[in-house]
Amino acid sequence: MAKYVNGDTVGTARRRQSSVLAKEDIDYLPVIFGNWDRIEPKDTERLEEVPHYDWKEQWHEPAKSLTEQLRNQLGLVLAGGDSVPSVRADTGVINCMTIFGADYVVPEHTKPVVSEYVPKEDLQQFEVPDDISRMGIMPRMVEHMEHHLAVLKEHGLDGLVSVYHCDQQGPFDIAAQARGHDVFTDMYEDPPFVHDLMAKCTDVYIKVSKLCKKVNGEPLDGGNAVSVWMKNGGVRMCGDSDILMSADQYREFVQKYQEEAFAAFSGGWLHYCGGWIDTGRSEGIHLHEAYSEVEGLRGLNWTTGKDWVAEMRKLKELGIVHIGGLRQEDDEPLEDYLRRVLSPYDKRAGIIFQAMGIQGDAEEIITTWRRLQDEKFGE
Repeated sequence: MAKYVNGDTVGTARRRQSSVLAKEDIDYLPVIFGNWDRIEPKDTERLEEVPHYDWKEQWHEPAKSLTEQLRNQLGLVLAGGDSVPSVRADTGVINCMTIFGADYVVPEHTKPVVSEYVPKEDLQQFEVPDDISRMGIMPRMVEHMEHHLAVLKEHGLDGLVSVYHCDQQGPFDIAAQARGHDVFTDMYEDPPFVHDLMAKCTDVYIKVSKLCKKVNGEPLDGGNAVSVWMKNGGVRMCGDSDILMSADQYREFVQKYQEEAFAAFSGGWLHYCGGWIDTGRSEGIHLHEAYSEVEGLRGLNWTTGKDWVAEMRKLKELGIVHIGGLRQEDDEPLEDYLRRVLSPYDKRAGIIFQAMGIQGDAEEIITTWRRLQDEKFGE
């Protein structure tokens, strides 16, 4: 890995990503994709000899987790684009829920998941302590972070490959996985309980995030937020459960808590999962305008949509950066595809282009991406 990571390339990637999110002038919009063409044959052979590890093995042995993550990062580094090479304590989505006492399982086929919710009475009585570092799976999470930091430093990669915060989800995701699906009926039957729980979940989100920042040495208001480099924010948030409610419910029960969580880190960006690209479904799209009202939200990543270009244009008008991509159609020429990606924008702003699945030679992709920007926006 060390032989392929170039400090100047990493520095440029960080500058471009953070400048887009800070709405500053940049030379080129960042493009991120994977490509293995540039790996030396002898390194390919060595890599093929390294076994793959299932999720249970990765949970128990941080070295195996680091191996799997670096394997994935190598393809991004080899492409020569604007990726920010990085890893984390990949302990699943359960980090914050276990602070409340949620039970979990560590299967082989997927990341750790919550297996039993917390009784309502326990959540009502729970008080978030000042120090959460010994609660739930925090010791395991910290063990992974410290291991990764030490190994990267040993191999001369500290400062080049960063270790970002764990998956904290978001305030409502934490509530939904601690309380379970009953939280949705609680909104009608016991709104005060939901608000009290959301306040506690926000506190946990902030404290877990701060613990990660303490371990990796990053400032609260910047650094690596899940492979996205920022200087006007320091965290990523998830809204996987937000999209199951109406915009009115979101504004009543979630919005202000997300703002509070972002405020502790001077901002951040948000991701949500929903459906599959080929279904034509558009989970979460109904919340985009409400998301744009959240103070501190810099960027948004979503996974399904109908008219993707129209939605990208809408986010641009709302002042939210699109962190993500646009699917390349079958047999769509590279230049036509990249022109379509750039079509919503009238200047070098508004998108951190994650071009996963893009087809073509790495150098041609980068050259064409930058040439089209020069043609559209001027050199």
